[in-house]
Amino acid sequence: MTGQMQIELAGLLRRHKITQKQLAQAARMRPATVNALYNARVARVEMSTLVDLVIGLRRLGVEADVGDILQVIDVPDDADGAARERALRLLGGEPWGLKVQGSAVLAPVSGPPIEELLPEFLGPSI
Repeated sequence: MTGQMQIELAGLLRRHKITQKQLAQAARMRPATVNALYNARVARVEMSTLVDLVIGLRRLGVEADVGDILQVIDVPDDADGAARERALRLLGGEPWGLKVQGSAVLAPVSGPPIEELLPEFLGPSI
């Protein structure tokens, strides 16, 4: 899972009936900067820009903070979904594992008895 920044400036301005131009003037910012944030056309935001926006909003009578402008949302990435699907397939779609399928008849086994093989794997006994 990864996080993604979501800019909530448009909704905040709509709720308080503030125009982009009013905010740009109150925040002493370029209208183009406010517009880019309003339309979420930015990849990153400088801390000083966020501070200016909050101060501008407060000048306009809105008790806002950075968390009102930016939100971090969880975004599942493709690898997480694929790993989950693969795990559920291996578990037979059940979180507690595969259900027994087929007959309960034991299959014949050939080879030496297990007692003869154990010393090889366990080493010398003390």
